[in-house]
Amino acid sequence: MIATRHTQSLTDFRQNATETLERIGRTGEAELITVNGEAKAVLLSPAAYDAMARELEHARDVEAIRRSIKELDEGKFVTLEAMQKTTRGKLATVKAAQK
Repeated sequence: MIATRHTQSLTDFRQNATETLERIGRTGEAELITVNGEAKAVLLSPAAYDAMARELEHARDVEAIRRSIKELDEGKFVTLEAMQKTTRGKLATVKAAQK
């Protein structure tokens, strides 16, 4: 787990929730909440969460592109024409079944 500068027990958070939420909103830093000394939750400002979510989505997109390029390099692909032919065949089967 990534260390945070601010850690507090759930009991302390309950007593100081407003101050904690204001600090998180002001600094953008995460707050670790513990129960019996064990990390149980991480609080983030909405802006920090959105930034992390965008970074994660970007990383997933980059990985998908890398996998696709690798598959292309390995010859693991279907041509557009082959895909269209397969799709037309399936559509014809569905239309025939509907009649």
